[in-house]
Amino acid sequence: MGILLHALLLILAVPTFVKVNHLAAEWPLYLYIGLAILCVLPWRWQHRWWPLSLGGLVLTAFIPIYLLFPGRSQLSADWFAMLATRFQDSLQSYFIQSSATVPPLLSLVLILAVVAALMILFVRYRLWPVTLIVLVLYLTAVNIFNGDDLTVTVLQQFLVAIVLALVQQLQKQRLRWPLVAVAGLVAAAAGGLLQVAAAPHTTLNALTAPLVDNTAVLRNQLNTAGFFQSLERFGAGDARTGFSEDDTDLGGPLFDDNSVVFTAEDYEDHYWRVETKDDYTGRGWISSIGDSGSRLQGLPTTLPAGGMTAPVSTTRHVLTMAFTAASDYVPLPYGQLTLDSVDQQQRNVFMGWATTRNRLITGGRLRPLAGVSRLTGSYQKYRYTIQQLENAPSPMMTAEPNQFRTDLELPKLVTKRTRQLAQQITRNAATYYDQVTAIRDYLRDGVQFIYSKVDTPRTPKGRDYVDYFLFSSKTGYCDNFSSAMIVLLRSVGIPARWAKGFNGGNQVGQASGGRYTYQILNSAAHSWPEVYFSGIGWVPFEPTPGFTNPDERQQTAQNTDDTSSSTSSSSVSSTSSSSTAARRSSQQAAASISTAQNLTSTPGALPWPLIALGIGAGSLALAGALAFWQRRRLRLHWTQWRLRHAAEQPFPTVFRRFDRQARHFLSRPAGETLADYYQRLGQTLHLPADHFAPVVENAEYLLYSGTNEPAPVITAAELTALQTAVAAMLAGLKKGR
Repeated sequence: MGILLHALLLILAVPTFVKVNHLAAEWPLYLYIGLAILCVLPWRWQHRWWPLSLGGLVLTAFIPIYLLFPGRSQLSADWFAMLATRFQDSLQSYFIQSSATVPPLLSLVLILAVVAALMILFVRYRLWPVTLIVLVLYLTAVNIFNGDDLTVTVLQQFLVAIVLALVQQLQKQRLRWPLVAVAGLVAAAAGGLLQVAAAPHTTLNALTAPLVDNTAVLRNQLNTAGFFQSLERFGAGDARTGFSEDDTDLGGPLFDDNSVVFTAEDYEDHYWRVETKDDYTGRGWISSIGDSGSRLQGLPTTLPAGGMTAPVSTTRHVLTMAFTAASDYVPLPYGQLTLDSVDQQQRNVFMGWATTRNRLITGGRLRPLAGVSRLTGSYQKYRYTIQQLENAPSPMMTAEPNQFRTDLELPKLVTKRTRQLAQQITRNAATYYDQVTAIRDYLRDGVQFIYSKVDTPRTPKGRDYVDYFLFSSKTGYCDNFSSAMIVLLRSVGIPARWAKGFNGGNQVGQASGGRYTYQILNSAAHSWPEVYFSGIGWVPFEPTPGFTNPDERQQTAQNTDDTSSSTSSSSVSSTSSSSTAARRSSQQAAASISTAQNLTSTPGALPWPLIALGIGAGSLALAGALAFWQRRRLRLHWTQWRLRHAAEQPFPTVFRRFDRQARHFLSRPAGETLADYYQRLGQTLHLPADHFAPVVENAEYLLYSGTNEPAPVITAAELTALQTAVAAMLAGLKKGR
C-alpha cells in the first residue's frame, strides 16, 4: 500500500505539470509512473538487480516521450535521431537565453528523471519526505511564476503524506488492521480531499488571512525593492495565442486561448485582416517610419483600397460583427468595404485610416480605435483569377523609383544562405507567379518543416529570426512561415508585406438572409504574407502547413469557371459550411503534428493499436517474470496471510500448512523425526533450540493419539498463542530467506 500512496503523491502533481508545459495529455505520465513501479520492484527484492531496474527506467522513459513528441517519424531509428536533434536544440535554446521558459521536451525529460529518482529513493530507502518536499517546492514555484492557485493540490499532497506516514509506522510495528479499518481510512482520506477541493475560496482565504496580515510589511519592502516585478518579468517568458500589438520580437511557444474575440455574420468564411507591416527587423515586424493617417468623413464611408487595383465583384456581402469585449482593433475582410455603423465606448471620436498599416485608427492620429463593440457594413470582393496571376509581369519592370522600397528592404541580419536558398528555390520558375508559389510550396512541405505552437523555440540572441527557423529549428507556426516567405520573396526582388489578423474561425449557426454565424477565438489569431501583382494589387498567400486561405481557394474556383465557360470573371466560392469544415479539419491536422501521431501506418511502421497492445503485453510479461522469480516469497506471503486469518480453524489445519511451507524452505529426509527436523530448522534460522518445542510437542500428540484435539494440558488460550506463534515463525522463515 505504501508504494501506491507514494505513486499517488506523484500523480497529484501531473495535471499541474502538463498544464504548465502545455503537453497534449496526462495519461503518458500516469503510464510511466506505473511502469516505474514495476521497474524498481526487482531492486527492492534483490540489490544485485539494480542494473535491471535502472535499465527499465531508462527504456520505459522513451514511451511517454514518444507519445507526447511523436514528430513526423514512427518509432524507429529516424525518430531517435530526430529526438536527439530536438533535445540538443532545446538545451542550446534554454542555456543561451536568460529566461525562465524551459522547452517542453527538456522539461519532460527532467520530470521523468525526477520521477525515476524519487521512486528509487522510496522503494530502496523509504524516503517519501523527499518526494513531498520536491513536489511542494515545485508547486510553490508554479504558483509564484504562473499565478495558479494550487492550494488544493498542496493540501492533497499533505493528506496523502500523512496517510503514507501512518501506513509505514504500522508496518514497522508489524501491526495489521482489519479490512474495514483500511476502508474507513481510505474513505476518510478521500472525503477530506473532496471536502478541500469543494471548499470555497472564502474558506481558504480565511485560513491564509493571518499569514497575509503578518507579512504585509515584508511584502511591501520587497515590492518597493522591485522583487515582485522581477519575478513577473522573469516568469512571463511565454506568449499567449491571440492578437498582439507588439510584433518586434517574434518566436517562442504559443499557447491556445479559446476565449471568443468576436462573432460575425457573413455569407462565407474568410481571413480577417487587422493590419499590415512592412519593416522586417531580423527579430520581428514594425511599421515604416513616417506612416500617416487620413480621417474618414462620417458614416457610411468606403475604406481606401489599400493598394488594390483589381475590379470588384457586383455581389455585395452584408457584414455584422459583435465583439465579446470592447476591442481596440477591427479585423476586416478582403474587399472594398463600406462601413455603415461602428459602436465605440467613446462617442464623437472620428475614425481614420492608417495608410501603410491598412488599419482603422482614431481619426488623424496613429492610435487604436476606442473600444469597438459592434460594426455593420458591406463589402465587394476583388475579382481576379489564377490565370491573371500567372500572366502578371514583375511589378519591378514598371515600378516607379522607391515605389516598393519598404516592401523589398531586408536588414543586415538576414544571412547569405537565406538569400541563396531563395535563389535555389526559384531557379526553375518560369514566371513571376511561379516564383511566388515555388517559395510557398517549399515552406508548406510537410517533410522540411514542422508546424507546432508549443515546440517552437525562441530565437537565440544575435540570430536572424527567419534564418534560425529555416536552417536550425525548422519548427514554427504562422509567424515563422509567413515571415520566412516574405524574406525569401524579397531576396529575389519580389515585393511582399506581412499581414496579421485571424483565420476564418468556426461556423456555429445559421443567420438571417442566407448568412452564417462565425465565432472567432483568440486561438484563431494568424499571420500571412501579401504579394504585389501588377494590375491586381496585394494578394494574400498561405505558406503555413495545414492552413488554406479561402481567397486562394476562390481564385482556383474562378479560374476553373473561366476555363469552362466564356462568362465574365465573378467571385465563385464553395458553400460556406463545406469550406469551413475542410479548412478546420486541415488546420486541426496541422496543429496536431507536434502532439499526436497520425493513425495511418507507413511501410515498415507499426499502427497505434499494435503499439498499445505491445506495451500492455510487455508489462504483463514483466509482471509475470517478476512473480516467477519471487514465487517462493509470494508463496510465503500467501501462507502467512491465510494463517493470520485462520484463528477459528483447528490447530491440525494450521500446522499442516506451516509444515508444508517449512518443507519448501528446508527439505526433510526420510526417516528424520519431527523433533530432529524442527531442531535443524531452528538452527538454520538461527533460532533458540527450544523455539519449536511447543509446536512439536502438540503435533506429536496429535500424530500418535489419533485425535484432532490438542494435548489435554494445553488450554484454549495456549492454543491461540501457538497459532500466533506459527504466524510469527512464518515471518521468521521470510527473514531466513
